[in-house]
Amino acid sequence: MTVLPHSTDVLHRLNDAVDGFLRSEREFDLADPSAHMLVGGRFRTLSTQIGAGVLAGVPDEDIAAIVQPARSKCSRSPFTRDENEWARGYPSDFQLVEHVMAQANNSQAGTLGWHVEAHLQGSAITQQQRNRVMHQARLISDALTAPRNGPRSVLLIASGAAPDLRLIPPGILRPGDRFVLTDVDPDALELAQKRLGLLNEVTTAVPGNVFRALPKLAELGPFDLVLVNGLYDYLNDRAAVRLTEAVLTRLCRPGGTFYFSSSTTGNPFRWSLEYLMDWSVVERDERAVRALLPGCDVSAGLDPTGLALLTHVRTRR
Repeated sequence: MTVLPHSTDVLHRLNDAVDGFLRSEREFDLADPSAHMLVGGRFRTLSTQIGAGVLAGVPDEDIAAIVQPARSKCSRSPFTRDENEWARGYPSDFQLVEHVMAQANNSQAGTLGWHVEAHLQGSAITQQQRNRVMHQARLISDALTAPRNGPRSVLLIASGAAPDLRLIPPGILRPGDRFVLTDVDPDALELAQKRLGLLNEVTTAVPGNVFRALPKLAELGPFDLVLVNGLYDYLNDRAAVRLTEAVLTRLCRPGGTFYFSSSTTGNPFRWSLEYLMDWSVVERDERAVRALLPGCDVSAGLDPTGLALLTHVRTRR
């Protein structure tokens, strides 16, 4: 392990935070469900000290070695195990989103894993995901219920199993309304079709990478509303600009709306996500997001947790 002279105190504090987290099994009554608040406190302390190590210049491999015992304990939580193992082969897969939306805790009761899971499911990092889905559902509902002269078409990119669309009551649809889902994972689209009920009759699924699917999506367009939930968290600026330009020039109807959510800067969960779950995202503040949309009519704001930036773009008529 490489130890920088100026980082010795930082390493001591990080080791203490790891030890404190591990001692939770001995020092707390894990049979008491309310103990997740105590475990959560030590989890947050650990995350803070990981961040302090990063900012002090401690090499990543040294931090990873120190936190490995805590990482192993965290893997007893289905939430963190899914992230560590990437069951679907890519970050924040649709099964994890479904797990978060259900606010489930499938860990064995009375274990440290159960309390880590309870802490995370009750924290802002999962609430912001639920907020994103609910916001998209409201946008879809607004598009369908607003005064209009004809049918509405909605495209959901990186749709997963469409938890937002599943919240829409079929009764608000009018003749000709239609939806298109696209996702890289065909299993996500299959689950969407199983759960959409009557909405399946007006929904088309297009599996595949969104960039390769653009010609097919353009054939199915143009769309009054295009939604992208979370994909920008994993796109560098070049890819983000490419997707943005494609949506605005090839997919959106003139006068339509393009919406996407993204992770903003200053996320206090960043270090625990990266070092305990191998979950890295691209963070962008409002200025960085607006830089992707030069000359566009943009409105952006934070969700109630302050962790997700919700961006709306109105295309020119």
